Amino acid sequence: MRGRSEKLFALGALALVVLLGTVARIHTASSSPHFDRADPRGMLVTDPGLLYYLTERVVESGGLPGDFAAEPRIEHPEVVDVTARFTVGQELLVLAARRLVGEEMPLHVVCVWLFALVASAAAVGVFGLAFELTRSMRWASLAAVVFALLPVNYRTIGFVLMREDLAWPLFALHLWLAARALRRQGAASGLLAGVSLGLACASWHAMGMVAAVEALAIFTWFLHSGHNPFAHRGGRFALLGMAVVTLLVPALWAKGAILSLPLQLAGGLTLAGLFAGARPRPWQVGCALSGAALLLVASVALGTWLGTGQDLRHVLDVLVAKISHLGIRPADPGLLSFDARMMWQGPFRTLGLTEAWRGFQVCLLLLPLLLVVEKLRFLRRRGSDLQRTLHLGLLFTLVAAWLVARMAVLAGLLLPVLLVHLGQRSSAVGPKVGHLLGVAALLFWQLVGFGSWLGRNEVPWYAEVRPAEVRAMLEAVDEHVPAGAPVAADFMSSTAILAHTRRPIVMQPKWESAPSRERVGLFWDALYNGSPADLSRLLRERWRTDHILIDRRTLWWNRDSRYLAGLGEEAPRPLPGTAAAALLASGEPLEIEGYRLLWHGPGAMGEGDRYRLYALER
Repeated sequence: MRGRSEKLFALGALALVVLLGTVARIHTASSSPHFDRADPRGMLVTDPGLLYYLTERVVESGGLPGDFAAEPRIEHPEVVDVTARFTVGQELLVLAARRLVGEEMPLHVVCVWLFALVASAAAVGVFGLAFELTRSMRWASLAAVVFALLPVNYRTIGFVLMREDLAWPLFALHLWLAARALRRQGAASGLLAGVSLGLACASWHAMGMVAAVEALAIFTWFLHSGHNPFAHRGGRFALLGMAVVTLLVPALWAKGAILSLPLQLAGGLTLAGLFAGARPRPWQVGCALSGAALLLVASVALGTWLGTGQDLRHVLDVLVAKISHLGIRPADPGLLSFDARMMWQGPFRTLGLTEAWRGFQVCLLLLPLLLVVEKLRFLRRRGSDLQRTLHLGLLFTLVAAWLVARMAVLAGLLLPVLLVHLGQRSSAVGPKVGHLLGVAALLFWQLVGFGSWLGRNEVPWYAEVRPAEVRAMLEAVDEHVPAGAPVAADFMSSTAILAHTRRPIVMQPKWESAPSRERVGLFWDALYNGSPADLSRLLRERWRTDHILIDRRTLWWNRDSRYLAGLGEEAPRPLPGTAAAALLASGEPLEIEGYRLLWHGPGAMGEGDRYRLYALER
């Protein structure tokens, strides 16, 4: 009877955690003075704008539109196979939610409410993983509470639509199912673990990095201990489940994910388990390394055959650059490739200590203690395979988060689980009263810190976007650009034009394909290094557009754009004689030969108008 009541209490606490997390996300997003419950125009640029466009298309069609295989508006004048280029999935979830709530609620509000719930549901995976590690409902509930009190787990508040809101809960579920499969070693458990990981990767391209961290942790523990989870039936079925999803999802197949690093390492371990059996550990290691090497060669061949060998080169470029420069972006942009400069900004910035403190707060102070204690146990090979693998995963995650700030969310999943496990072990040897007081103090400090952070969080995304200015720009495009005519603009503003005016655009912010990044490079080079005539020729002859929107805030006031152009963050002005010098000039817009000014916005930021809309004259 006691066990049943404890279980009901734990499940009730978990439901309350998910509910409170959902309310916190919805309230913070919708209470912003810039949030318009009736009209999303002005709130959506860059990635959310593109996702909103795709979501609208799916909702309007009642499923995947027939022209998604050759979408003509995203990268004019080329057509894009949407399901092969992008990880389409959450759009169908929005469609189901829209059918459930009806037409009265605006679509963007449906998205905010739905993904507030979905993102908060990651607490379920944290709860399950903690239960597998501690075998205690109470400690698992505590892990879910700590997860809900870490600001790092609320990164996407206010964006309306982000892929990771679905991907992270699926990955948290995968961690739980993988831990369960490790304990049960059954085919069904393993298959569920593999399928859930495949679905997480199918929801967000960046989840491939997260899966690589997990695979490296498993492989490292195997090299250290000789314990191979893929030598059992559960592990083999996990590999099978992941492989099947990879083959069935067009976006994963198109990127050659069937032989990505996680599947290479898992395949190597599976080969070691099949052929090495109970032989000495060095022979197992040789089998695993040889198998992974063979799969690596096969993946290179597959990437060459599919023509996607360069698609993910930008990620490797920026990681190598960050390691080479110790995480400090060099003042001279010429030291980095264009792809590395393009990626070294936004969510791919290096994680600083101040940002880490805001994300983890008092739990960050416990991290050194956790690492020291777990390191000693690791060296002595104490603890379960699950505990040791999670510890390695946290170590690799901290390195990955330092290199790429958005990876800190993975630490937000793992840290609560390992902290409660440390607390469980310490409670078994220490005085219970003191232990309870310590736990209560930790929760109180974390709650106060989280409440303070939540109260001050005014969704800086909206302040950066400046919705009123974006709305004015969209009205100008509707007025001055013929319906169906393409508009060239930077990758920030383009998607707002796409989503709300349905004009075709030239550049979009999802850079998983080399041709998409090539467009950005061509535009930046023509704007900052070429003459106005060079830029006009590129737009008219290559991209077949007669209209260009200049966002001076993105293209010049933003230091990252100056850096991307190779001019350096502190460049006082564009190079003389270039298109940038003419189009981005301060004060009243200049008269430029070959360009007819159709509209310019009101003054902003003390440097004149932000937007300028031009027609190219032939």
